[in-house]
Amino acid sequence: MVAYWKLRYAFRRYPADKQKALRDQTIDGLKRLKTQIAAAMPIRTAGQTLLLGTWNIRNFDDNRFGDGPRLDESFFYLAEVVSAFDIIAVQEICEDMAPFERLMETVGPEYDYIMTDVTLGESGNKERLGFIYNKNKVHFTGVAGELVLPFEQQISDVTKARQFARTPFSCSFQSGWFKFNFATVHIYYGKDKLTAPEFKRRVNEIDAVAEFVADRAKEDKTTAHILVGDFNIDAFDAPTFDALDRHGFQVFKNNIGSNSTQTKFYDQISFMPEAGEVSLANPGSGKAHGVLNVFESVFRKDDLKLHRDAVIASIDSKIAAADEEIARQQRAADKPGATTERIATAQRKITKQRAFIAEQTVLKTDEPKLQAFYEEWRTYQISDHFPLFVELNIDFAAGYLDKLKNDETIIT
Repeated sequence: MVAYWKLRYAFRRYPADKQKALRDQTIDGLKRLKTQIAAAMPIRTAGQTLLLGTWNIRNFDDNRFGDGPRLDESFFYLAEVVSAFDIIAVQEICEDMAPFERLMETVGPEYDYIMTDVTLGESGNKERLGFIYNKNKVHFTGVAGELVLPFEQQISDVTKARQFARTPFSCSFQSGWFKFNFATVHIYYGKDKLTAPEFKRRVNEIDAVAEFVADRAKEDKTTAHILVGDFNIDAFDAPTFDALDRHGFQVFKNNIGSNSTQTKFYDQISFMPEAGEVSLANPGSGKAHGVLNVFESVFRKDDLKLHRDAVIASIDSKIAAADEEIARQQRAADKPGATTERIATAQRKITKQRAFIAEQTVLKTDEPKLQAFYEEWRTYQISDHFPLFVELNIDFAAGYLDKLKNDETIIT
């Protein structure tokens, strides 16, 4: 259960006259979110079903783009969503683990996690992949590893062979009768142009991880193999989806996208049907799998009035950072011995930063532009992706008993 008791002191860094208002605002948001989750997602069971998910939690939480850091209330909303799952794969967890540890403390002691180290290199973004799971429902069975391709299977973008931009992560779990190998990815994005080397690299990454997991599934038919994460798949008829499909993966296809505007199908939950038993629980319920649009309950479009101070503070911090860059470039231009080329470069950067400051200053007084900024800013509080969920059967007792009944072997 989410540590709601933390609400008593979560806002103590604010002036006394604001603390109660912020706490009440967060409580109202949590109540709306709980109601939405109850209506949109299946009710979790003790031993019959497993509620499994995946979520790219945008840049959690290094504030590299200057739109954060996340507010105190945001941690409660994120925890509420995570606690709705029995197990959830997460992507874009950043190098500094302190915000993630804070999230886990808010989710509650019945949850644990397994996390990779950061992936180094420019395209790795120092991101981590991991799994958060309810210890009362899911058991980690001891096998974990990052997926490293053999040399002959390395990825090509028609320029060179390489490993994944962000190394996929796989762990073994069991819930009830259900044994499953759970792998998560954050596939390289690059460019959308189909002929671009970066797009080919994206397709080849999906192809490589799908082939890798499919080969494992063929070797182990006693365990279910589930592959989830941010595949950066635009649509189900795109080459990116074909790369997943051609290796035999079946996808729990949702009718709406998982990005913040719900126009793209970046995130997927897929499985190998041949290995293990993967079956939807209550397929006729209308909510056996789906996408949870968190912005229906918190950081709603008309909630700018609630977060105006934080939004303005974010804009001011961007202006301050630009001012610092102008001062730095001016010092470089004024440095004795600076070349004409170096001075010209500094002036170009100063001009660019001044234009940026002018844009940001306008935002604070132009309501339509501020609204547009808010709708992007809120994705750094929650995410620019929504969580996907699926409810799976995990109680195979009846089938086992039938098999036992038909077995003529008697042990004496």
